[in-house]
Amino acid sequence: MELVLENPSLLKKSMEIISDIVLEGTFVFKQDYMELVALNSNNVVMVVFRLLSTNFENYSVKEDTHISLSLEHFSGVLKSCDDKSKLILTIENNKLRVVSLGKNKKEFELSLIDFADENLQKVPNLTFPAKIVSSSANFTNAINDLGFLQDEGVAFKIEKKIFSIEGKTSSMSGKINFSEDVDIKAEEGKTYLCRYSIDYLKKFIKADKIVGTVELSFNNDYPLKIEYKVVDKVLLSFILAPRGED
Repeated sequence: MELVLENPSLLKKSMEIISDIVLEGTFVFKQDYMELVALNSNNVVMVVFRLLSTNFENYSVKEDTHISLSLEHFSGVLKSCDDKSKLILTIENNKLRVVSLGKNKKEFELSLIDFADENLQKVPNLTFPAKIVSSSANFTNAINDLGFLQDEGVAFKIEKKIFSIEGKTSSMSGKINFSEDVDIKAEEGKTYLCRYSIDYLKKFIKADKIVGTVELSFNNDYPLKIEYKVVDKVLLSFILAPRGED
């Protein structure tokens, strides 16, 4: 297997975000894309990352290949590689070899973790009747504006075709109605409401550096799915468990 990336920025930025949520994971290299599906340590967040072969100058994968490794270490290696360098990934002697060809040639090797087929995560089949498409910047600003809530949790709500995010502490409250740069798809006359951890949301919104729009999908007392994607390029998705009332 040999992968050659002319521009590694999508991989670098994605791994920087993912490694702050999940410590270890398994990449699956298929004929047309590389994919990571991983759960964080307390099973609250599932991360789905897919980088399509169209991003690569050379994508040579003859058969499905799995490798498990420390995502923190992988992200650290990628940070050391120049943004405009050519990146070459190969597997040799149970190690992932990373070569960066920029101003200087940089070579790294990461030891792989033993992999078992039963540990391979699968994306759950979830049905979402409520979906919102917003600019990434709009969503990021809303989460940052409610940052004072820390881990009190925020409520996502659709009522009368208006999408809002709101929360409160013992001494403060805040609510943001989305009125611009937003497309709402939900059943007429029905209200949808669910609470989620704002601490995790703060980690997710860093993906606005990658994609200009975000899709939010949720239901009453149901997980939240957040998708940042560019067609034929990349998908970075988060599935966040709901948070109950304190």
